[in-house]
Amino acid sequence: MITSGQAHGKIILIGEHAVVYGQPAITIPLLDIVTNVTVQETQTQTTINSKYYQGALLKAPQELQGIVALVQLLLKDLPITTNVSINITSDLPIERGMGSSAATGAAITKALFKYSNTTLNNEKLLYYTNFSEKIIHGTPSGVDAVTVNSQQPIYFIKDQLTEAFTTNLQGYLIIIDSGIKGNTGQAVHDLRVFKQQHPAIVNPKITQLGRLTVQTKSALQQQNLTQLGLIFHTAQQLLHDLKISLPILERLIDIANQNGSLGTKITGGGRGGCLIALTSDQASAQTIATAVKASGAKQTWIQPLQQS
Repeated sequence: MITSGQAHGKIILIGEHAVVYGQPAITIPLLDIVTNVTVQETQTQTTINSKYYQGALLKAPQELQGIVALVQLLLKDLPITTNVSINITSDLPIERGMGSSAATGAAITKALFKYSNTTLNNEKLLYYTNFSEKIIHGTPSGVDAVTVNSQQPIYFIKDQLTEAFTTNLQGYLIIIDSGIKGNTGQAVHDLRVFKQQHPAIVNPKITQLGRLTVQTKSALQQQNLTQLGLIFHTAQQLLHDLKISLPILERLIDIANQNGSLGTKITGGGRGGCLIALTSDQASAQTIATAVKASGAKQTWIQPLQQS
């Protein structure tokens, strides 16, 4: 018997870093960029097979300890009496702010619940997804676990509100992988120090990022693509001022804008990772993707904003 589970990625559309200080953020599910997991019985010990590691579960490297702990918990909680082979294939790069770890945790949970012939509700799915996220990221907000299991954008205020909403905005995001691993923890720490040392500079910018998130939700619901592009421009300038950017990111942003982007910004922790550019049609999106790849971007994805 082989069972399977699938989950998709996510990006932060707007509100990164400000969300740490109680401001709202919006995340978007990447429905076409997925992680797949299959589970089947094995006569030997339980194993993990992925592009990063192939071998015994208990010998997996430190970077996979969140996944190892999740599998151990699921094997304990579920009526599974056999050793299993867990096979992971994913379109999501790691450490790029696209929800790779949360999607993997969710897909493993779905596959093992199916393998044990046990009903899985949304509450349990979020519990197990967040279990691995806490080991991997320390104190995650929880929004990744929600978004990789959602078909709709999420409006989120930490410890206060998690709300799915609908958008029919006809536009496209180009997700641009800079090729540099982001370091969200370091970026968050550095911004906290900057905030403590210069509150008069930092606090208004964080507040403004929160206001831009509110405006973004309105632009999405009112199908105002031009306004969303202007919001992206403004948000990126604020993130630059908060020292979240890098010269290589600024160069890719300029190239995207010069090739027709309505607005381009960092998504996620910054200091590397990914950018998102906005355009009205797929042909323009492809032009931007080609230009940034020719200028050093490692990979791009084109994602419709409209969620079916």
